[in-house]
Amino acid sequence: MKQIASESSTIVILDRGEELHESLLTFARESGLRSAWLSGLGGAMHATLGFYDIENKAYTWKEFDRPLEIISLTGNLTLVSGEPFWHVHGVFSGPDFQAMSGHVKSLVIGLTGELHVTPLSAPLPRTFDDTTGLKLIG
Repeated sequence: MKQIASESSTIVILDRGEELHESLLTFARESGLRSAWLSGLGGAMHATLGFYDIENKAYTWKEFDRPLEIISLTGNLTLVSGEPFWHVHGVFSGPDFQAMSGHVKSLVIGLTGELHVTPLSAPLPRTFDDTTGLKLIG
């Protein structure tokens, strides 16, 4: 992982083989970040994506174990029980140029991961919401 800091944000560059969430957690802990917004692009060699079924309060997961273009990653850093928690969604495409998207459970960088992290001044705690069965900001 490499970092290029500016006055108001940091570009985080992930190398082939790095796992997105593990790298982002390391970055947040080392930087002392408590809340942030994320955008990114690059290439992946493996991704597990999810869709949340609100009626059943459960995710359906699908693994993609092949090279993918990372068209867009967007997400945020919040706190869950005082610990950093990254919530990331993504849009990807394969060699057939068809898009797939969803909640990113895991992602291993294939070529590069170029991430723009913008710190926020207010902490964003997540708490459990009975209606959705998820930990939501609020």
